Amino acid sequence: MKALISPREYHDNEVLEVENKQLFQKTWNFIGFKSNLNEINDFISQDIGGIPVVVQNCKGVIKCFKNICSHRHSIIQTESSGNRPLMCPYHGWAYNEKGLPFGIPKKPLFSFTKEEIECLKLQEFDVDFCGELVFVKLISNEETLKDYLGSFFDEIKTISSGFGELIDVNEMIIEANWKILVENTLESYHVNLIHEETFKRLGADGLDFKFEKTHSLWDATLLLNENEGKQKRIHQPYQNRSYKINGYKHFVVFPNILISTTYGVSFNLSQITPIDNNKSLFKSFVFLTKKDECDKNETIESIYKDSLINFNRKVFEEDKMICEKVQIGVKNSHYQGELSDEEKRVCEFQKSYNSYIKK
Repeated sequence: MKALISPREYHDNEVLEVENKQLFQKTWNFIGFKSNLNEINDFISQDIGGIPVVVQNCKGVIKCFKNICSHRHSIIQTESSGNRPLMCPYHGWAYNEKGLPFGIPKKPLFSFTKEEIECLKLQEFDVDFCGELVFVKLISNEETLKDYLGSFFDEIKTISSGFGELIDVNEMIIEANWKILVENTLESYHVNLIHEETFKRLGADGLDFKFEKTHSLWDATLLLNENEGKQKRIHQPYQNRSYKINGYKHFVVFPNILISTTYGVSFNLSQITPIDNNKSLFKSFVFLTKKDECDKNETIESIYKDSLINFNRKVFEEDKMICEKVQIGVKNSHYQGELSDEEKRVCEFQKSYNSYIKK
């Protein structure tokens, strides 16, 4: 199969502007976890499609606003997450759960009418949840998050509800276009060479792909069953977990979220965010599933956690190395690119991408 995205689209500076408007601003975007929004004034902030947004716990209600003060344009929440009122750090304008400025220092000096105050309301965006995952959509329409995820919604909800201890957060800047990074995760064709000492040893195998709208899933067998060999003792504390599989699953939530699990014991959620057309921010979260507190061996658990962290970080470093080489290549390639049956998920990703970009 011929590739459906040309080399130019991985490095041309004009492409990202189109992607922001036609893709990221029109789809549901993952922004964080419900656990980051439990307390009043908890917030998460992020740029989506080039627009700064903030999701805030406003008196127990989760709201999403454009993260720009309507007074003099400052960013309101300057950290990626935290706990503070929705108050501009520049002049102290504070906003309520409707996005209206209700606390304005020296307010009489402005002489605002009620109608003028209404015009200063922060732009509000849609926010929705799939289990413990928080999503935002900038352009409002009738498509709910459940509609967007389709038949994958329920399983992703179940998976996220199984997230227990967060054992690692790994951020790296990768000198490669975000699409190259996503496509790299969508195929196992590269595993034998790039991950010879890491992912290859799991023995993930098969071409059991499932496609739902713009999203995809790889359901793979593994070399060992969950409780074979040394794994039996390691996995003992997790036997009563709510989500169990005997293998490996890897979802891509279009366009840029990766969710994977091994046996339902460990989980990885990764987000790939474009910085520019030649550089991306890769951020991954590693969770263990919830465990039986009465069945606990701290030494074995500590070794297991370290092995998971080291394994994931090593795999992502290997991917970083090769994706940066691909980025150099696309700037100088006159080939269209070829895709095998093992790269069918790449082809479907490219079809979905084109359905937004080339309307």
